[in-house]
Amino acid sequence: MSPPHQWYGLIPGWVLFYALIVVALALFAHRVAYLFRLMMAGRPAARWDNVPARLRAVLVFVLGQVRLLRNDFWPGLMHAAIFWGFIILTVGTVEFFGQGVTEAFALPFLSGTPGYLVLQDVFDLAVIAAVSYAAFRRLVTRPRRLTLSTEGLVILLLIFLLMVTDLLADAARMVLAPDPADRWAFAGTALATLLAGLPVGAVEGFFHASWWSHALIILGFLVWIPYSKHLHILGAPFNVFFAPQTPKGEFPGLDLESAETFGVGRITEFTWKDLFDLYNCTECGRCTSGCPATASGKQLDPKLLILDLQEHLLERGPGLLGRGGHGHAAQAMVGEVITDNVLWACTTCRWCVESCPVFIEHVPKIIDMRRHLVLTEARFPEELKATFRNLETNGNPWQMSWQTRADWASELGVRLMADAREAEYLYWVGCYGAFDERNRKVARAVVRILQAAGVDFAILGNEERCTGEPARRVGHEYLYQTLAEENIRTLGRYWFQTIVTACPHCFNTIMNEYPRFGGRFRVVHHSQLFEELIRSGRLRVSRGLAERITYHDPCYLGRYNDIYECPRTVLRSISRGEMVEMHLHRSKCFCCGGGGGRVWMEEHEGRRVNQLRVEQAMEVKPDILASACPFCLTMFEDGVKGKGVADAIKPRDIAELVAEALP
Repeated sequence: MSPPHQWYGLIPGWVLFYALIVVALALFAHRVAYLFRLMMAGRPAARWDNVPARLRAVLVFVLGQVRLLRNDFWPGLMHAAIFWGFIILTVGTVEFFGQGVTEAFALPFLSGTPGYLVLQDVFDLAVIAAVSYAAFRRLVTRPRRLTLSTEGLVILLLIFLLMVTDLLADAARMVLAPDPADRWAFAGTALATLLAGLPVGAVEGFFHASWWSHALIILGFLVWIPYSKHLHILGAPFNVFFAPQTPKGEFPGLDLESAETFGVGRITEFTWKDLFDLYNCTECGRCTSGCPATASGKQLDPKLLILDLQEHLLERGPGLLGRGGHGHAAQAMVGEVITDNVLWACTTCRWCVESCPVFIEHVPKIIDMRRHLVLTEARFPEELKATFRNLETNGNPWQMSWQTRADWASELGVRLMADAREAEYLYWVGCYGAFDERNRKVARAVVRILQAAGVDFAILGNEERCTGEPARRVGHEYLYQTLAEENIRTLGRYWFQTIVTACPHCFNTIMNEYPRFGGRFRVVHHSQLFEELIRSGRLRVSRGLAERITYHDPCYLGRYNDIYECPRTVLRSISRGEMVEMHLHRSKCFCCGGGGGRVWMEEHEGRRVNQLRVEQAMEVKPDILASACPFCLTMFEDGVKGKGVADAIKPRDIAELVAEALP
């Protein structure tokens, strides 16, 4: 599209065009610089490591839109079409403004080539279709996770007009100054056919109106984006680039020796990356759609959590940068902007983080604010007082003496590491396996299986302590680090090749978080070991299980560590009955409600999360609700009783089912 260079009164068209570009760029740069300075008011964060992996993430998740397409295909395809269209049409925009400077401007290997002309029209039409679908969803079908806003509709209208004015200006130019390459621009050619019958003056009017409308919309977009919820258009590629490269199960640590504050109580105590997250929320609501706290009627809504923090940051902005801002300058962030109930409702299931298309890190922010409540304010749910006290004095969350930790195995012939000194496997029993009567059955089943397979193993017995995972998840970082360091010292006294545990929480903590404190061990979950033993022939099992089974994916095994197939393979190896999947399974599994320390807290608002999950299981009418986590097993035992289906649905750990399949 060549620009009009005619005079408008006393101002040449090209002068007006240049002036608009300069003003738009100045306004854009001023706002972006302000947002950057505000972001950098946060604490430092190291996010420049492993650059090749970060660039790959941008290619896969930004250019490829993989997360959107995988998690929510049709809406994801809609968004991908708009995004890919903008990439293709950005090339055209460069050409557009280049020709605003000189009509001879051309991009090498692109301008006027058949391939680009076809792509340009394909994506013009694709974006028009995608925007129409987006408007239909917001105005007609109205998914609950979407917030209908005037701004969102205006953005869609402007994108629609960008495409239409692009096509109309091209079509008018084809009529006024045809080119042999025009035949490749099939959509523009079709419109040109319609315009060809009009007087030349009318076609010129179409061209000028479309060209200037297109230019003004582009420049208006440039100015508006840094002020709008579509700021993620600019920020998302960088947010994906700066996403953590550490294991998903490793939460950011806290240097207790040199920290001036504990946790995050003020907005500037977040890192700059946390603050940058706040700029990137698309308000799509995917984080909210599968949140167990939101679904059960708690005050936590992950989308609103981020938006409330964003609003607080922007209102505090002038004051933070020394511009004399007022507004919420004196308002406490934790307790007022983000209330205590919001923070304590989180199960840390990671649904929000995994579903976010722009890689916002919700859960670490919640943990940081919990740290402030616990370590600085000493303000936490009453029932956690006993949990903390028991962890400190007994090394477990209950009022059970550490000296009874090995009682469950007293008649099983299990060796203690203190006697054996070395073993191929160290069986990490965990607090539930050692003290909870229901989960002791699981621990005994694990022992039977390992003995049947001839595995060389031993346990720590009374030397084992809680990994500290519950303390870290509820914000008591000091207690977590104390327990972790004690366990690491104990483990360092013995020789073993691998730690095996039936608890995904212990598994995740020892494997992903202990290395930060010098504890580097090979760790496997019991489902992984069972699968390997069965596959290698070391463990012989019969396929005698005839009941209908559905399997629940524990969050700390699935979303945190991507272990989905091993438990299912084990169940298929022992079952001749039907295995059915619940509607929400694998990476979209609905949490049992026990993670994030919730298993030790009461539910004072809304419905019980475990009962919601049991209802989802009831839909597929299983005889057995299988899992591979003591937290899940405990929550489901209570859940089936609460729903009155304890006689129909039996919660079982996969270890119990494998033990029953032994010859």
